[in-house]
Amino acid sequence: MTEGHPDSILRHRPFVLFWFARLAVTASYQMLIVAVAWQLYALTGNPFDLGLIGLIQFIPAMLLFLVVGQVTDRYDRRMVLLSCQIIEAIAAATLFVAVIAGATSRELILCVAFILGIARAFEGTAMQIMVPGLVPVVLMPRAVAASATANQAATITGPALGGFLYAAGPTVVYGVCLALFASPVRK
Repeated sequence: MTEGHPDSILRHRPFVLFWFARLAVTASYQMLIVAVAWQLYALTGNPFDLGLIGLIQFIPAMLLFLVVGQVTDRYDRRMVLLSCQIIEAIAAATLFVAVIAGATSRELILCVAFILGIARAFEGTAMQIMVPGLVPVVLMPRAVAASATANQAATITGPALGGFLYAAGPTVVYGVCLALFASPVRK
């Protein structure tokens, strides 16, 4: 598959922008979760809180699965994605400002994790069903594979990058995540 080939997904600018946005947003989410977990553990020293972070992020997906389906079917999926990315950017900005102000608390981190879980529930579903509207039917298998590859690459590299950046401090991770969440919003 080359860029000049007529059957290339790279010739479809909306898909290429979507692919980069998916990569950026998924990596950013993974980095943010790693930083949140590290910061919560540094704050409390309680391993139970690490498990609580995962549970709090999972609960919205479990409780909202019927609502998520209805929203992504009834409303413009681009607007659903944009809304989720704005919420995630606000969450990263909240953590960034809280660290700078010295106002980070266990409750704040858990609340932000819950909000991220809600946004991620809608975002994940909307991203999966966006692809058919971005490329012709003949390119669907390639587009789905490329989208899944972006998701997997970000899911694998995001936590590693988040941990690496966390060595410089949580504000670095939160700042990078804020920039990544905001970058797809501008496109």
